[in-house]
Amino acid sequence: MSASHVEAYIIPETPVTAPGDKLLVSIVAATSKSVTASISWHRGLLASVELKPGAREYVVEISAPRTPGSYELVLKVEGSVLDRARFRVVDAFNSVTRRLALVWHHHQAPNYLPSGLYHALWAFIHTCSEELAPYSKGPYYHHAVVLEKYREYRCTYNLSPSLLAQWVELIERGVKHNGGLLEPSSPCGEIVRKTLQMYRDAAARGQIDVLTSMYAHSIAGYLIEHLGAEDIVKEEVEYGAEITRRVVGVEPRGAWTPEMAFHMKLVDIYSDIGIEYTVLDNKCHLERSVGDRGSHLEPYVVKGEKGSLLVFFRDHEISNALSFKNSFRSEIHAVRSAYEIALKIAEKLIAGGTLVVALDGENWMIFSQKPPLTAPFYEKLVSLLLACQRLGYLELAILRDLVKRADARRKLTHVPTASWLCGFAKWHGEVRDHTIYWERAKRLYAAVKEYESKHGRDEVSKKARWALWHALDSDYWWAEFWNPRVIDAWLQVVEELLKPAKLKSH
Repeated sequence: MSASHVEAYIIPETPVTAPGDKLLVSIVAATSKSVTASISWHRGLLASVELKPGAREYVVEISAPRTPGSYELVLKVEGSVLDRARFRVVDAFNSVTRRLALVWHHHQAPNYLPSGLYHALWAFIHTCSEELAPYSKGPYYHHAVVLEKYREYRCTYNLSPSLLAQWVELIERGVKHNGGLLEPSSPCGEIVRKTLQMYRDAAARGQIDVLTSMYAHSIAGYLIEHLGAEDIVKEEVEYGAEITRRVVGVEPRGAWTPEMAFHMKLVDIYSDIGIEYTVLDNKCHLERSVGDRGSHLEPYVVKGEKGSLLVFFRDHEISNALSFKNSFRSEIHAVRSAYEIALKIAEKLIAGGTLVVALDGENWMIFSQKPPLTAPFYEKLVSLLLACQRLGYLELAILRDLVKRADARRKLTHVPTASWLCGFAKWHGEVRDHTIYWERAKRLYAAVKEYESKHGRDEVSKKARWALWHALDSDYWWAEFWNPRVIDAWLQVVEELLKPAKLKSH
């Protein structure tokens, strides 16, 4: 049998170790015949292992070199190299402070029409479906299960307010959709209830920080830049914070900026509401900012006209590797890939600092070529990071605690209007009709403002604004998921509400 018929990988128990320490190294392999594998490194042969039929794990113990540096292990079968895995020997773990903040953005558009009928059930499908079977259910549920299983694991979540609102509606009243009624007492209703409670419990014990955000998933920076709609953005953030407070039972201090669509006017909007911190991108925001700019491994104070905001800049490279390089061939390939991410994280933190990795909590899983394999990948990544924490190499931190400890000496006077993609073409430009719809939205927003200048804020304008929130949700404008039907439905509400007022004024 040739080595091409063997799938095998090397996975050290941790990507970092101290000089001379014992290090356990696993060989995970799948083979249909017995075959001999060898592990070697710079000093020569380390061990030979007989791989037996089936999917198995074999463990060998080595002594790490006494000289700090990067070392490579090589796995061979029948003379062919099947895998190479690096690890680092690091001296004086406690000589610098290393913190890792993982931030997961759980988001869903408000997937219902003005009638209240749901046009999509993603808030529930990604919770109670069998998307990750046989390992788990939906991504929202699986994240919560991992929190329950690994209590030492600490991270930050944005449970978007429109997602929370949809969960609560199912739990309390049920939801109507084209296929009928999804009842609170249905199996899905029970799983959603359990999932929400697990997040509440994790927040209550301080295991997670919960960020709020705008109610709908809108590109705030672009709404400010293109529509001049600071008031829309502010009222949506206020409403979102109220939902987070009521549903999760926490006082939100941080906000997720949807699509990281930033504008400098957000500093004062957030500050006025009591929001103290957010997350942006190191490539699209920090590298183009103005002020005392240094590494992205530290927080920054961004000064507005009146207030200020603490900004953590995520690592663009690692965040996007998690988001988009997650198509695994097999379960053993998935756990091997988790080791590579853990190693990247460990190496970024060699010199110390605070590393922020931030991305969608569900899309990286469901858009994988084999979604179920993201479940063992995620659990292996968590276990490897916890191993680094137990060694004293790094601390898994939540943003709320980092804000308390932050000694942000660096200050920025300007952060560019940009998204995590560095621009806004995905929402305005890549689809032929984008401009037509944006101009329509702009006219209707102006019409609402004109109505309010004559009549003040009343029930008509409140309903019109509510409809605009939904029409402007960025998920409906994203090029690959462009949904003019839903945008139309909500913009028509605004038009119908303002039509009688227009007739009266004439």
